[in-house]
Amino acid sequence: MKFSILSSILLFSWQSATVLAAPVVGPTTTDTVVQLEARANNIPNADQVQGLIDDPSKFSGWANIGEPQINKAVFFTGQKRQVIGMIRDWANGQGLTTVRDIWKDANFFQRGQYKGISDDTFKEFQKAFSKYYASQTKGTAWLVFPHDQTPSSGGIFWSVELDEIISQAKVDKIVWIDQNQITDSNYDWMNEGKVYWTKGSDKPAGA
Repeated sequence: MKFSILSSILLFSWQSATVLAAPVVGPTTTDTVVQLEARANNIPNADQVQGLIDDPSKFSGWANIGEPQINKAVFFTGQKRQVIGMIRDWANGQGLTTVRDIWKDANFFQRGQYKGISDDTFKEFQKAFSKYYASQTKGTAWLVFPHDQTPSSGGIFWSVELDEIISQAKVDKIVWIDQNQITDSNYDWMNEGKVYWTKGSDKPAGA
């Protein structure tokens, strides 16, 4: 009897040690490859870029479903990279969305992701995904731009996005948020009274 109990204790101890000694399996090479392939699948290659330029409606396959949400789309124009980043951060902080926020891959809009295409092609690509963004905008849209300036007729907003907004007729109005005041905590942007455009009105003149 004593032998049986001792044998059982030794057997249990050996099994426990075996379990504890089992190696912890981390991500395998296969897992890493799958993750990289999934990421690559969310950045179009050169041929796909051209197809998207030719037919911007195809961007739906690269964008998150339902984005931008109604009354949440922000537009900006003629800004340097640092200022665009500031506008985007502000917009996101208010629960709003920019053209940079709707994609399955967070780097979708970044030039560095498209080394296989020319600068001219990338500019056309920018216009195409901006057109798609505008085509999906509904309700009230928001233009963040200084009140003491006029959007340039050469900018993507005036020359591409605004035309698409007017043509789609899904936006009721574009409220003009004063870019110079968005860092002021007292600025009541939600009740901004200046309207850039309303449905049914003519396209505003560009600078």
